[in-house]
Amino acid sequence: MKKLKFLHVGCGPKSKEHTTKVFNSDVWDEIRFDIDNSHNPDILGSMTDMSTLENNSVDAIFSSHNIEHLYFHEAEL
Repeated sequence: MKKLKFLHVGCGPKSKEHTTKVFNSDVWDEIRFDIDNSHNPDILGSMTDMSTLENNSVDAIFSSHNIEHLYFHEAEL
């Protein structure tokens, strides 16, 4: 079976075990993305500029409790 990849945006200290039942399985590989290097993300960056990610490089995205941290003018980005 082909492994699928999901991007965990704003992962913080949590890993795929704290996302959803679907992603918490051997089928999914997690790519951790965070603005805070202390959380040891695979990719360090801001959700307002995800240009470091190649287009179509993941099969799904998990983003929980992130938009609330943006300023109004950043939401459209």
